[in-house]
Amino acid sequence: MTITKDPVQFLLAEYAQLKAEILKRSEIQHQLVSITLVALGGLAAVGLKDSPAALLAYPMLALFLGASWSYNDIQIAQIGIYIRYRIEERLVEPPLGWEHRRVPSRIASRHIGALAKFANRGILWGSEFLAIALYLLKRLGLGWPTGRERNAEFVILGLSVLATFCTMRVMRSRDAMVEEIKANMETTAEQRPAHGE
Repeated sequence: MTITKDPVQFLLAEYAQLKAEILKRSEIQHQLVSITLVALGGLAAVGLKDSPAALLAYPMLALFLGASWSYNDIQIAQIGIYIRYRIEERLVEPPLGWEHRRVPSRIASRHIGALAKFANRGILWGSEFLAIALYLLKRLGLGWPTGRERNAEFVILGLSVLATFCTMRVMRSRDAMVEEIKANMETTAEQRPAHGE
């Protein structure tokens, strides 16, 4: 590993690493959505053939996959804000740089981001509701179990519905948090000397 005292080289290396981190986190998000759909397919195959209660495991799994997706989404936003205020403003005059160029098209950028979030939330939330609906349809066709098995399935059904609503809460919009991070970065950026001073 080469150590440099040149701040420009340091910032360029940091920029490259952070851009790679954004790409990695974006890939993780896509993998999480893929895992979610594969898990639904596997549990649906078992649930529709042998044991309808297997479908109720899916919303609980989707809750944690959705939380992981949201965490990566916030980290991507935080890295982008850091690049804008801590790297690009030190290296180039605004509006140069990827994060600065996005500002003039902020409305378009927000629409694109909103569509991506809508699609991913729709996949997770929709698949959770689908798993519960498939369970109910299968159980109505087979009839309800009796005794303790029935009570256990009702408890698991309740937990699955709760997990679905928790997923919706975990994956809700974090725009306020991102704006707070941005405001903090802007404040500390204003305290530094401007580019070229």
